[in-house]
Amino acid sequence: MTEKEHKAMLKKIQEGLATKVRILVPANACSVCRRVEGAYEFEGVPELPLEDCAGIDGCNAMYAPVLDQFGP
Repeated sequence: MTEKEHKAMLKKIQEGLATKVRILVPANACSVCRRVEGAYEFEGVPELPLEDCAGIDGCNAMYAPVLDQFGP
């Protein structure tokens, strides 16, 4: 994903029902990506793609909503 696509995804999550944002990384992620994996408050979330990512195909980290206050 491009920086623009990541920003659009983050904005969509912030404007939705999410209480936080989570950074997900694939199982084969580099150590840089693994260090940022987890849930963040909106104000403290790292920008994607990660500059220092050492992934062969580029940074594959992605944003996902945390919906901990909503459900059945």
